[in-house]
Formats: sequence, C-alpha cells, structure tokens
Amino acid sequence: MSGSRAAIVACGALLLLSGLFLPPEWFVPLPRNSAPPPPPISGFTLVQITLFVEGLLVMWLGLRRWPQRVSSAVGDYLLPDATRENDLDGRLSLWLLGAITLAALVLRIVSLNNDLWIDELTPVRAYRDASMLQVAVTYTSSNNHLLNTWLVNACIRLFGQHEWAIRLPAMLWGTATIPALYWVARQAMSRFASLSAALLLAVSYHHIFFSQNARGYSAYLFLSLVSSVLLVKALGSDRRSTWVAFVVTTVVNFAALLISGFVFAAHVIVGGLAVLTVKRQGGPWAPLLRRLVGVFGLITFLGFQLYAAAIPQMYVLMRTVYTESTSGYSLFSLELVTEITRGLTAGFGTGLLLGAIPFLGLAVVGYVILMRRHWILALALTLPCVLQTVLLIVQGLTFSPRFYILALPLAIMVVVQALTSASEVVARRLRRSDNFAWWCTVAGIVVLCLASIAALPRYYTVPKQPYRAALAFVEESREPGSAVVVIHYASAGVRYYMEQTGISNSDYEPNVRTVEELDEALATRQGQPIWLLTTFPRALRLGVPDLDARIKRDWEIVRTFPATIGDGQILVWRQKQ
Repeated sequence: MSGSRAAIVACGALLLLSGLFLPPEWFVPLPRNSAPPPPPISGFTLVQITLFVEGLLVMWLGLRRWPQRVSSAVGDYLLPDATRENDLDGRLSLWLLGAITLAALVLRIVSLNNDLWIDELTPVRAYRDASMLQVAVTYTSSNNHLLNTWLVNACIRLFGQHEWAIRLPAMLWGTATIPALYWVARQAMSRFASLSAALLLAVSYHHIFFSQNARGYSAYLFLSLVSSVLLVKALGSDRRSTWVAFVVTTVVNFAALLISGFVFAAHVIVGGLAVLTVKRQGGPWAPLLRRLVGVFGLITFLGFQLYAAAIPQMYVLMRTVYTESTSGYSLFSLELVTEITRGLTAGFGTGLLLGAIPFLGLAVVGYVILMRRHWILALALTLPCVLQTVLLIVQGLTFSPRFYILALPLAIMVVVQALTSASEVVARRLRRSDNFAWWCTVAGIVVLCLASIAALPRYYTVPKQPYRAALAFVEESREPGSAVVVIHYASAGVRYYMEQTGISNSDYEPNVRTVEELDEALATRQGQPIWLLTTFPRALRLGVPDLDARIKRDWEIVRTFPATIGDGQILVWRQKQ
C-alpha cells in the first residue's frame, strides 16, 4: 500500500474512532429562550453517526483500486465563448471595473453606522460571547447565519460592538459581488454588457440594502454567483483545481445561508442536463457522470457534516416558525403583492415601476437570448428560485421577498441584454449605425442607474429601524416619573439601544408580550402616565391580536418613526386621557 493510501485509511480510521468515542462534553449548545418540541434525534448522536459513516467511506476510498483519471472536459459540447463583437478593450474594461467596484464600496460605506434592526441585533445579543463551536451547534433562531455570525463575532472582538463593525462582513461580501457579477456576465455577454451589469448592481438600492444588512444574504449572493461560474469552468476544462474551488465555494455557501441548498440542487440538475446533452451529442458522458457523482456526493457529505449538530434544532424550528403568518406572507395573498410593490417602489420610484410593466415582454426576450447564449449559466441562476418556491408551496410555508435575492443579478443581466437587443432592433429599423444602438443602450443604463441613485438619499437618512431616535424622543417628551412599556417585537431593539446609550431601565417595562403582562405592568405603575413603544404592527396584529386591539383602544399614537425595513416603523403611543 502506498503512503498516500495508508494516510487516507488512517484518516478514515480516525474519523471512525471519533464517531465511536466522541466525548459528550464538547457538545454544549447555548440555552434556548423557549421550550420547543423535542427534536427526533440528538444533534450529538447525529454527529457521531456522520463521523462513523464518514470514516468507513474514507477507509473504503483508501483501500479500493483507483481507476486511471480520464478527462471529463466537455467544453466543446456545452459552453459557448463569451460575446466579443464591437467590444471594449480588455485592459480598459478592467480599469472601468475597478472604478465601478470602488464606487460600490463608497456607496456601501455611507451610513453603515445607522441603527441595527431586530434581525441584525438579535444574533449579536445571542452569540457575541459564544465560541465558534457553540455557534455551530446552536440553532436557537433562523437569524443565526453561521458564516456571518462567525465573522461578526470576530469583527466585534477586533473593532468593538459598533454598527459598522457588525455590518462589515456583509458590506465586504456585497462589494466583492460587483466583480463577481462581471465574471458571471462575461460567460455569455460582451465586456460592455458585463460592465453595464456590474454598474447597475453597484448602484442598486436593493443590493446596497443587503450589503448593509448584517446577515448572510450578501455572502450567499457572492458565493452563489462564484460557484455557478466555477461549475461552468469545471465542466469545460475538468481541471482538478477548479473542481476543488467549486466544492469549497459551495460548502462555504452552505455556511452562509441555508437556502444555498437550492443553489446546490440547481447545480445538480444542471449537471444532469449536461450529461444528457453530451450523451445525445456522442461525447464522453460517462467520465463526466462519474466526476459529477463524486463531486456532488462530496459536497453533500461535507454540507451535512457542517450542520449535523444543529439539524435536529433546525428541523423543529422550521416546522414551527415558518408556518406562522408573522414570519412571512402567503404566496397567493394581496399582502405579498403589496410588500413586493413597496420594495420595488423604494428602489425605483412609482413612475419608473409603472413604466417598467410594458418592458416585461422585452425582458422575456432578453431571458430567451440569455438562455440561448448560455443555458447552463441561466438555469443555474434561475432554478434556485423555482425550486424554493415549489418547496414552500408543497410544505405550506410562508414567503418573504428576501428569499429571492439571487434573482437580482439575473434580472440585471436580463435587463442589460433586453436593452442591448432592443437598441439593435431600433437601429436596424431606423437604418442607423451600430454606434447609434450603443448610445441607445447607454442611455437606458443611465436612466436605470439614476432611478436607483435617486432613492439612496432617503435610504441613507432613514435607519432600518430607528431605535435611537425613538428612545431619544421618548426621553425628551415623557414627564418625570412616567413609565414606558415596550411591547413584544420592539423589546430586543429597545433593550439593546438602552444598553448602548446608557438609558436607565428603572422606568421601563422592556418585554410585554400579552394582555395579562400589560395589565400587570399597569397595576405596578398606577397613577403614572404610561407610554408605549411598538414596532412591526402587522406582526403584532397577527401574532397577538388581543394585545393589538387593547393598545389601539386605550392608547393613541404620538409619533411614528419611519424605517427602511418593511413594517419596521417604530410607534410611540401615549395613554388616552
């Protein structure tokens, strides 16, 4: 047996023994705030099983006879060259891409220190003192986006607990997505079109929003784009280094966000379609199939191992949280349409949004052209949203527009392709030159950029949730000795910013969730003027309707503080006289 084989067998034996004799002391998840239903299996037991199976598999791989490596490169059967007609110089394109990326960085730094919203600050409160291992084995909330939590904890330890430090990982991932989209677009589009796509993403209201959102979405977007291109490159060249990069990127994407599983499933489907296409054309489909089975199998095992300890907790949480109406929207509901419209209007304005409706037909043409140019890439970016929608419908789970952030770069590419194709058609009809078509495309890109940039000033001045302003207003307005009752969904943010601003909590009841708790708080403060702080009025109305009705009956709104998070405005109430 060769040295490399012996090393593989020894590694497998070590994994097997680890599964058998893993000490239970290492498995110390953080305590939960509530008592959920018990999971069907312990996370510790699941880790033991996966290590044992992994050890057997690795030992088998070390002992078996390895076949001679046969190339599975199928670029000639599947992959087109990037469009090069009437294109920009390569060096000039790189300089322009650098300038666009720098501008994107600046746009994502502005107002990075605005108030955190509840989904940003709850992981900080829950995990800031936890070790990396505790973060990995604890799933008390779907807000624990594993990679982001690790990086945020590191930034807090390095720079302190500042809003900009907490958002720094998301901001950097978001900035890196600009050149990533250029790389993606170059697989099917010209340098000019790819730069246009990168520019639109750089100034995109919605992408800036997610780049300043201390969660895993910007990392997920970057890694999903990069892994999709790596799959394309690996299929074309069959280089071992590219396959390794694809495996690593996909597994890291699992750590970024759980919905990256839909990206992986899309890649599996695309890989299967690639095998069928090569087989139909008489190409080397068998080596490609073996390569894909090995690569996808390795990714599946590593991804499962990554979350093995937390999977039972995830199962229980997903079956409870995402069936509640407060966690999202029903697919066939006016509320979902209203929320999507609100988000699009915030980024583009009502006028441009209405004007875009006739453009949808042209966008369909742009998507068809993109599919013809590079169906592998187009499907790799389209199928994750389709698969996620199917699962949510089948399982009866709620929808949220943020689940579909991966549709943003695809939509931008489709828009650029639609503008380019429309400009070419107009130029031919008017018997004008290609230069005229180019300027028409530039004009369309400029209009879209200006529409998105026009929405940024308000975005920068309005926090995602304005806790500091609301608390400052209450402290300035309430009478000496008056009490402040903080209702349900506002409690986490108010308590966090009370700590940050040094406000004494002697006059605050910071976590009232039921009518009974409200009555108890009022009884202990008889004769005192009572103020209320609430947020997420829709969630309050759906989640605790009797408490919502009681507040509306006995209190009146004094001030509303707007937020960029949908339904995230903070309401200040005073008891009716």
